[in-house]
This record gives sequence, structure tokens and C-alpha cells, in this order.
Amino acid sequence: MRQFDSAAVGGLNPRLSRRGLLRLGALIGAGAGASSLLGACGGGDGDSTSGGDPNAVLKVGLDTDATALVAFRQQGSAQMLITAALHRGLVAYDGAGKIVPAIAESYEQQDATFTFTLRSGVQFHDGSPVTAEVVKANLEFLASPDSAAKLSSVLRGIKSVTAPDERTVVVTLAGPDAAFLAYLADVNAAILPVAALGSTNPTWIGAGPFRHVSVQKGASVTVERFPGFFGGDAKLGGIEFHVYTDEAARNNALLSGELDMVSVVGWADYERVEGAGLTLDVTSDGPFMFLTFNTTSGPFADPRVRRAVGFAVNRENIVAAALEGRGTAMFGLPVPKSSEIYNDTYANHWRLDLDEARRLLTEAGYPNGFEARLLATSAPKFHQDAALSVQSDLEKVGIRLTLDSPDWAGRVERGTKGDYDIAVYGSVGVVNDPSSIDQFLVGPPNQNRSFGFADEKVTELIAAGRRETDAAARKQVYDQLQQAVLEQAPIVGLVWRDQAYGYTSSIGGFDNLPGFLTYESGYSFATVTKG
Repeated sequence: MRQFDSAAVGGLNPRLSRRGLLRLGALIGAGAGASSLLGACGGGDGDSTSGGDPNAVLKVGLDTDATALVAFRQQGSAQMLITAALHRGLVAYDGAGKIVPAIAESYEQQDATFTFTLRSGVQFHDGSPVTAEVVKANLEFLASPDSAAKLSSVLRGIKSVTAPDERTVVVTLAGPDAAFLAYLADVNAAILPVAALGSTNPTWIGAGPFRHVSVQKGASVTVERFPGFFGGDAKLGGIEFHVYTDEAARNNALLSGELDMVSVVGWADYERVEGAGLTLDVTSDGPFMFLTFNTTSGPFADPRVRRAVGFAVNRENIVAAALEGRGTAMFGLPVPKSSEIYNDTYANHWRLDLDEARRLLTEAGYPNGFEARLLATSAPKFHQDAALSVQSDLEKVGIRLTLDSPDWAGRVERGTKGDYDIAVYGSVGVVNDPSSIDQFLVGPPNQNRSFGFADEKVTELIAAGRRETDAAARKQVYDQLQQAVLEQAPIVGLVWRDQAYGYTSSIGGFDNLPGFLTYESGYSFATVTKG
């Protein structure tokens, strides 16, 4: 039996030996190792949280509108930052991207069963208690294929959840799962009041370090320090999240001092931000751009047509035209070079080959091409710029696309409903584990996977990769999975894009989490200071 416990912020569990911690790290996979274990608040550098004005209000500029927050749904990076301020789950990520207890005081694992012991006295912002029955209801909801939750597909392996007493939750999985704890640490696995589960109303009430004060639709969300937070008082008096969909306006607000931080610095302003003495905190192996398809009918129901698209797109043009050169072409699936399953063969599958694209289209019955609708969004602007580049490329092989660019909320809605033929999207893996690819291939409809796609072989290989804990055997499974996915082409990778937070020198204690976890960085708001 493996155990993990954290009794206090910065406290190392004396019941665990170093060997035990390393064994736990092997169990929970990449991004979930156990070292420098920080406290339950799940974020921040313990050495950088002293000082600052305890009543200061942090002003953060967001690139998209998240003022209709639904914590369990995938709504984008801005939503994740606000969720991390308001909510907590059983476990969370610390500033180094390691898994630490949160609402759970400790947990133990034996085979495919996890036993979580909840902290005593944890409350939601409305004063209601966070009990084992509440947690049970949340986990059952997250695992339901009908929940529309972001993590539904990756937590569907939950076989049963029991609550033997008010502070104990026992989760039994259908089998071993190398990434289970890593997914529970995602901000979208936050524990909510039971009444909020499945609701389409904003989920403001949580158990995080800040509580909701006000919202101006399309404009801002204001939160204040929650004195009842189990991880101790936040170092800020509050946070104002302001929506700046216009990139230039957002960057100028940071440069002028109107904002203390922005969640996305526009690529054209990297040098201006650094030259002004501000911090530019960049991740290069996290967010990426890709294409999805409506596979239920029409030309894109045929994998040969989808493969033709993969060979027709000029990825270097997208880097130059949409990313200001701040990115790299992606010729395979979203598997970074640092991943344990990286394989050069599959990483370099696509190439610019218009003759091969035309051959595949002719073989599929479209020698003269066809007309279709390309879904993007009006903001962030680089989504639309990427879509325009794809539109131009595909016209060269006879695929004539009409561009549909609603606002972000409309993009999410249409993508989830399958109201498109082909779509440009940007995302990031949920966890720093190979299983992150699951979210783009299986599960209920959502905006970041091809609508209607289902393939038995792909589904079987995904399941095999999740339950395999031997590293060498796991890599073999993911080699087979990458080959199968490239053949079916439900996702066509375009580019890796640089992602940078920008903030003033008065800000301390903020951690840009590594790799795919960059949008989990809001966890460190609990320990951020403003001088």
C-alpha cells in the first residue's frame, strides 16, 4: 500500500521514505512525481511568498471571456485561471508541477483502489461543509459520459465511489490507471456543491483561496480573499480579472501599468515587454494548434480526405502568419520531444505534399475538390489568422472553405454541437502524461475533438496505454496508437505555439507550471504577492 500525506504547507510527510516517494512518483506518471512537496493550496514557491501588501488587489488581463464560468467544463485557459482562484479538488499541482494534497489531507493506493482522507472542517464559500458524500457525488458526475465535463472521458475508468464516513472517500477503478491522480489534480476536477453539478449556471461557489464578489458579463470578474480557505490565507486581498480580447489593448494595459499581469502576451510585443523591465514567462512545449473535423457526414467522414488535409497544409506559413514566428511546425501528433513516448517517425509524418493530397482526394471521390465550412473564432486573433492560412492552403487542392468566425463562446458552442465541417482550434494537454492525447480522441462531444469520431482500435489502444505502468511496454502501446491515429486523422497537428505570461516586477510567487500544465498556473494565485 502506498500512502501520501501532507499535514501542513511545506510539510514533508514523515511516514514516507524517499524510496516510497519515488515509487509513488512512478505510479502517478510524468508531471506527478513526488519531490519538494508543497502544501495543500497547490501552487506557489514557498520561498517567494513573504512580503507584499496583504490587502493588494492583483489586476489580471485575460485574452478571452470567461465571465460565464462553469468550472467542470472545458472553456479555455481564461476559465482555468479563474477556476484555480475559486476552486480546489482532492489534489492539486504545486509550483513545480508536482501533485500535492488539497481537499484530501492524505491518500493511499492499493492496486486499483484509492482511499482519500478529507481535511477536517473544509467549507465552501457559502459555509456549507465539504463532506465525503459531496466528493462522492462530484466524482460520479465527472465520470458520467452524460456530464459534458472536460474530464468525463479520462475519468470514466471509475468503477465505484463509496463514502464510509464523513471524511473518507474510496474510489475503485476498473483497472490500473497510470494517470488517475494527475487528472484529479486538473482544475476542472474541482469539488463543487452538489447543486452545481450539471448546471449550466456559473459555478462561483467553491472551496478555493478566493471567493466571488462580482461579475460584469463580457468584461470582468472580481474575487476576494476567502478567510476560511483550508490552505491558509491567500497573500492578496483580491484579484480583478479583466477581459481584453484585443491583443494590442491587453499588451498596452500591461505596459502602461493598468494591469499587473496578462495571461497571454502577444508575440509581437515580446521584446517591448522585456525591454520595459517586465517579466516575460514563456512556455514553448505546451499549447498547440490543430484541425478537427465533423466525421458524421460529408467529405470529412472519409479518413482519406482528412489525411489529404494533413499533406496540404503549409505549417511554416502558419508559424509566420499567425504566430509572428513564435512557434514551431507540428508534423505529427501533440507529443513533445520531452515525452516518454516521443518517436521521430510519427513526429515527422506529415509533410507539404500537394500531389499526395490530390491523389487522396481523387481516391476518395473528390477529384475536383468540394466546398465546406471552416470554423474558427474572431478572438484570439491568431486562431483566425491560422484559419485564413489553412483556407488558402486547401484551396490549392480544390477544397474551398467558407470561414465562420464567431466569438469565443460561439466557437465553443458550435464545436461541441458539431456545427462545422472542419475547424481550427488551440489547446494544451491536460496533464504531462502521454494519456493527454485521450481528450482529443474519445469521450462525449466537446469543442476540441472531431465531432462524431469513434474508432474501436484507437479506443482499445487508449485504454491499454492508461493501464500499462511499465515504461517500455507503455511506449510500445503508444507507438501503435500514434500510427492508428495518423491513419484515421481525426486530429491534424499544425503548430506548437509559444505561450507567455507577462507581469510587473511588483509580483512575486507566481509559477508558470511546466509543459502542458501552463494553464494550471492559476493555482499559484494562493501564494502570489504584490508589493
